[in-house]
Amino acid sequence: MKTKRFILLVVLTLGLFSFPRIYSQDVEKCIQAIREDYKTVKSQIASLQKDGYAGKFYCLHTIDNKYGKSYSAVGEYKEEIWFYYDYNNEQEDDYKPKLRMVVGTTKSADRSIYFETLFSESGEILFAFEQSDNMAKRLYYNKGQIIRYSENNVDQKIDEITDEIIWMSRTAEERKLRFEYFYAVE
Repeated sequence: MKTKRFILLVVLTLGLFSFPRIYSQDVEKCIQAIREDYKTVKSQIASLQKDGYAGKFYCLHTIDNKYGKSYSAVGEYKEEIWFYYDYNNEQEDDYKPKLRMVVGTTKSADRSIYFETLFSESGEILFAFEQSDNMAKRLYYNKGQIIRYSENNVDQKIDEITDEIIWMSRTAEERKLRFEYFYAVE
């Protein structure tokens, strides 16, 4: 009886100590796959002008406040966004566009932000990036859950969801909704 308890205790202890390492390896594999997908999509976007009609994606380009009218209490405001998408050509009856990446800039008063959001083939957010004057923030996702957050290439704990993470995640989701609303009228 004592031997069984001892063996059970050893197995549980080893399992608990190896769980963080296994989890960490899974996260690293997932992030590596996201980075590969990111490189592929960015490469396809970079070749769009050269490829013309044979390019991989369509591009919806929007400009908010194109003529620079001053916003009250903000001053200068302008947002320019490129939505890169494709259609599911495998199913003839599915004409819903598939958003793959959003790239944009926001200029508000004296602050400038560059952002990118990568989406999976099924439309889930995989990666969100924001670069402001002195801060680069990255969010990595797996199955709708945040698996890593970094600021200036330094990983931050995600045990507690901070305002920064909430704001960045909501903004990425909002851009996806903006694209979906645009095509909802068809």
